[in-house]
Amino acid sequence: MNKNFTQFIEPALSEKRWWVVSLTLVLWGIFYMILSSCFILIVSKLFNLDNIRDGLFTTPLEVYILLSTFLIWLTVFLILVKLFHKRGIISLIGKPKINFFKNFSYAIIIAGIFLFSTQSLIPNNENILENLTYTRWLKVLPLGIFLMFFQVTAEEVLFRGYLQQQLAVWIKSRWFFMLIPSLIFGLMHYDGSMGISIGLMLVAVTSILGLFLADLTYRTGNLGAAIGVHFANNFSAMFLVSYQEQISGLSRYVAPDFFDTPNMFFQAAQSMLISTSIIFLIYFIIMEWRARR
Repeated sequence: MNKNFTQFIEPALSEKRWWVVSLTLVLWGIFYMILSSCFILIVSKLFNLDNIRDGLFTTPLEVYILLSTFLIWLTVFLILVKLFHKRGIISLIGKPKINFFKNFSYAIIIAGIFLFSTQSLIPNNENILENLTYTRWLKVLPLGIFLMFFQVTAEEVLFRGYLQQQLAVWIKSRWFFMLIPSLIFGLMHYDGSMGISIGLMLVAVTSILGLFLADLTYRTGNLGAAIGVHFANNFSAMFLVSYQEQISGLSRYVAPDFFDTPNMFFQAAQSMLISTSIIFLIYFIIMEWRARR
């Protein structure tokens, strides 16, 4: 392990009990599912949002509600980590703060440039339609960005923070403590609504993204870069062009042909898998070469 990552996992060194970690995760899952389901049910009835009950978030308010559930995710998880491990959020995201914010900023810029430049790789028939007017989009964007920051932070704190730290304490194999959280991360993004093959393709793409984020965390010793890349990725998918109807409420544009044509979406997911794999491989080879110089 490098020095940065060794310092990153220090807060987890005192926890050797696998059952405590398992209990923390199980209780988090139970409380999060119950509280978030109740929250969505109450709000959907309060505002008469039938779409949410069908799993559709096609208006800004509906996406706000979805993203707000990650505040429940993060709050419940931090309470349990404090209760069972006597640890706070700083121990999960890494120190020092200046490095965290520097890595976060660099990652957003670099990932943003990459995502913008690879949009042309996604197959389409040029039927990209305006979903929100520019003025409307600018109005709903600030709250959406604020809530999405908590969404990506919640996921990174769990997968690249807590899980990666704890697995690295127990088993020193780098690929083990990077790969297992990434696979779980990918499986949690499974969506079988358009078929098993597309669902598994999305799991594969998301798992590779998770592996990339895990490696960034390993090299930098904090979650700054991982949160930054994750933020840029989600911003592109949720706020610029939406290829999935389920979460299109805050998108500037939508590609409706992808909603109705599973084969087209499969081709897009396949292109994403190939390009993501190639980019990760190039990144990894370069970073390993630099580390061994």
